[in-house]
Amino acid sequence: MSLDKINVAVAGVTSGLGHAIATALVSNPSVTVTLLTRASTSTSVPELLEPLTKQGAILRSVDYGSVEDITSALKGIHTVISTIFAPLDTTPVDNLLKAAKAAGVKRFAPSEFAVAKEAGHSMQAYSTKISHWEDVKASGMEYTAFRNGIFMDYLAAGSSYTGPLRIEPGIINVKERTAQVPGTGDDKVSITALADIGKFISAAVTLDKWPEELGMSGETITFNELVQKAEEVLGEKFNVTYISVDDLKKRRLESIEKKDWWGKSVMEFYLIFPEGHGEIKDPYLNKATDVQPTKVTEFLQKYWGKT
Repeated sequence: MSLDKINVAVAGVTSGLGHAIATALVSNPSVTVTLLTRASTSTSVPELLEPLTKQGAILRSVDYGSVEDITSALKGIHTVISTIFAPLDTTPVDNLLKAAKAAGVKRFAPSEFAVAKEAGHSMQAYSTKISHWEDVKASGMEYTAFRNGIFMDYLAAGSSYTGPLRIEPGIINVKERTAQVPGTGDDKVSITALADIGKFISAAVTLDKWPEELGMSGETITFNELVQKAEEVLGEKFNVTYISVDDLKKRRLESIEKKDWWGKSVMEFYLIFPEGHGEIKDPYLNKATDVQPTKVTEFLQKYWGKT
C-alpha cells in the first residue's frame, strides 16, 4: 500500500460485529473511516457511534434501497467492509455491491465472518451468501471472505459483558454450567473474540494483496476442550449433554414439520461442527499480521474468573 491513508467504509456499524471492526479501524493511523448507517435508523445511533466520530470517523446516512444514494456516499472510498446479514431480503447487500462498483471502490469484503464456506450449503440461513459471493467475484473489484469461526463473546452471556453485540447462551452456557454439544464434542472449532476480529481486519486493510479468503482464529479447539477450560476457570463441573448427528437431523425435520424455522436454523448450525465445517483451517491473518488474539482461558477468566 502507498503512504496515503486508506479510505475504508464499514456497512452495518450498529451491529456488534460492525461496531467492533469500526472501533479497531479508527485506531489505525493508516486508515480513514466512513460509517454507513441506514437513513431510517433510530436517533440512538449517533450516541452509539459518538466515540467513533470523536476519533475522526465520518458518519454517512444512506438509503439501501437506492443504488444512487449509496454510490454517492462511497465516492472516494477504497475499501468497503460489509457486516450486513441479509438472509431474506438481499436488496441492501445487492445494492451496496452495485454502488461500490459504480463508485470505483477497489476492494470489497462481503458479510461472511463465520465458519468454513462449506457451511453455507448446509445452512439455509446462509444460502443467500452463496449467490452474493458469486456476484462479488464477478464484480471486478478485489475481494476476500473474512472467516473467524464462532464468536468467543457468546461465552460471556449472563456475565458483566457489555457492548453492541446482543449475546445469548450458545452451545455452552457458562452461567448455567451446562453444554449441549453436537456430535461427540471432539470436532475442531475455531473461536475468536469480537474485538480481535476487528483488530485482524484493521491489519488486513493494509495488506498489499487480498487472497480469496482471509481466515483468523483466536483459538482452535474442540467443544470438549472448551468445556474443560470453563470448568477449570469456574472450579465447577458442567452438566454436558451430547446430541448425536442422527438426533440433530431428526430434530431438524421435526422443526420443518412444525414450521419452526428458528429451531430448524439452530439444528443446521449445530450440524456444521460434526460435518467438519467449524474449523478455520488456514488462519492466514494469524501469520500475516501482528495481532495477538485472546485465548479462551483468558477470555473466560475475564468474565467468570473468581476475584
